[in-house]
Amino acid sequence: MTTAHPVGAASGVSIEVAAWDAVGAEVDLSCAGMFAREAGSQLSGGLAHLNAALEGRLLDLRRSGSFTGRLGECLLLDSPPAPVRAPALLLVGLGEPDGWSTAHLREALRAAGTFALALGVRSAAFAPGMLDSGLLPDQTLGAPAHMTGGLAQALKARGTLVEMGLARAPRLERWIFDVGEARLTSAIENFRDALTGQGI
Repeated sequence: MTTAHPVGAASGVSIEVAAWDAVGAEVDLSCAGMFAREAGSQLSGGLAHLNAALEGRLLDLRRSGSFTGRLGECLLLDSPPAPVRAPALLLVGLGEPDGWSTAHLREALRAAGTFALALGVRSAAFAPGMLDSGLLPDQTLGAPAHMTGGLAQALKARGTLVEMGLARAPRLERWIFDVGEARLTSAIENFRDALTGQGI
């Protein structure tokens, strides 16, 4: 079992970082970010692994228009095949790669967080898929702050609904951000700093 490293909390939800991808995430809901098209020539890393686990149907869903990858779009697969460890998989649109910045992750994470809260899951993970889609490392700078910020917005909105008596208290206890093994140490530090910097 892959170790998830706690880096802080938001609205009572433990925020963690783990070296796994959307296929290997050991959570109730595994979320995978995907662009409307690749910035590079083809999928690599975790997204290529996910496409293989789905027997090529990840790309088929996008080609058919069932999932367009537009920013904030969500598509739930509640019966993913056995290679996917989580009982449910959520595809989350990151938008067009041209002119894209990590600030767009805020909307994507708010959408993913809102969906997870509505499903009533206890644990969820998010694999951003930026490098897997062909972005360069310098195009991903600042990602932790925007991802944690977007999740915090979703949690705050749900809290407001609960206070108004319009929603039940969320069941979500853990949210894990997926990173590559080579980036694990730096990611732990960056996510911890992002949470501290935002006062979350």
